[in-house]
Amino acid sequence: MRMVTLQDLADRLGVARSTASRALRGDPQISETTRSRVRRLARSLGYHPNAAARALTHRAAGAVGLVLPRTATFVFANPYFAELLEGLAAVAESVGYPLLLSASPTPDYELWLREARVDGLVTLGSSLGEADVERLEALAALGAAVALIGEPVRPTSLRVVLCDERPGIEQACARLAHDGHDAVALVAGPSQAPYARHRSSAWRDAGEAHRLEFLRTIAGDDTFDAGREAAGALLRSRCPASAWLFGNDLMAFGALQALDEAGLRSPDDVSVIGFDDVMPSALIGLSTVHQPIRELGSEAMTAIAAELRRQPHASTALVTRFVPRRTTAAPPRRTPHASEGGPIDSEREAQAHAPPSRSGAARRR
Repeated sequence: MRMVTLQDLADRLGVARSTASRALRGDPQISETTRSRVRRLARSLGYHPNAAARALTHRAAGAVGLVLPRTATFVFANPYFAELLEGLAAVAESVGYPLLLSASPTPDYELWLREARVDGLVTLGSSLGEADVERLEALAALGAAVALIGEPVRPTSLRVVLCDERPGIEQACARLAHDGHDAVALVAGPSQAPYARHRSSAWRDAGEAHRLEFLRTIAGDDTFDAGREAAGALLRSRCPASAWLFGNDLMAFGALQALDEAGLRSPDDVSVIGFDDVMPSALIGLSTVHQPIRELGSEAMTAIAAELRRQPHASTALVTRFVPRRTTAAPPRRTPHASEGGPIDSEREAQAHAPPSRSGAARRR
């Protein structure tokens, strides 16, 4: 059975072949009536565009790439990226652009765009270095559609989709101060990463505004194990912070695991706050700063589609907010412990002569 061609659609409707093609692409210069007629006929006849022929003719792939400059292991272990991909894919499907994914700490942006593997590219601006930004700007100057999620290391002419992290962080610090906390520890992301430095700065600014003293800052790598190790270090050093703040939820999950292994729990022994609000956070009751992750993805894909179609696009303002759950509460009452110099719960101090419990030693820090 002969496949239905674009020319068949044009002949049936009495329009030029180019008009039928532009109508299927959603070209705004073709009237909505004509676009609807062409699409209805295409569906009824089972027409499917020949992607290979289209790429050869227009030197275009008809696809958009999501390039994540992180390892595949990190990407697929972090629920943040699943939600980001969900937002991107939903829009990509609706506008008719297949989405191709690459996870590599050293992506070759030129290979993706110069060889027409994709027509547009979405990547994490907050993970780019100076050289990466320069390469992408050069590619955009040649006509490539590029959108960055997160602020890059320097100002750029590229489309950037941003989320204001400070409102949610400010709300979290205000809640801690209201509950009576005055000393915190921060487990931040990688010290060399611009996004981690910006987020840490936001935590410090908000904390200082609410008179929270930062007793300890530890750089992690945004993984579960990093959070677990940082929590272990805080416990071993008997850091008297009554609340721990984390650069992302995954590290906060690791910290909760470390507390459990030490016979402790949150918020009875220490309040814990994450960042992102990925789906498991609600399931386990982690207090966290909610970031609209799906919206970041959908906004980036919408911006790319608008650029590819030469349509105007107004950016959407995205902001964070604090979501209090079970891991935050008023701090336990503590008094100095003369012999060890570290803080312990006053109730436990009163029971100092009672038989030692399984977790008693671990609870003093």
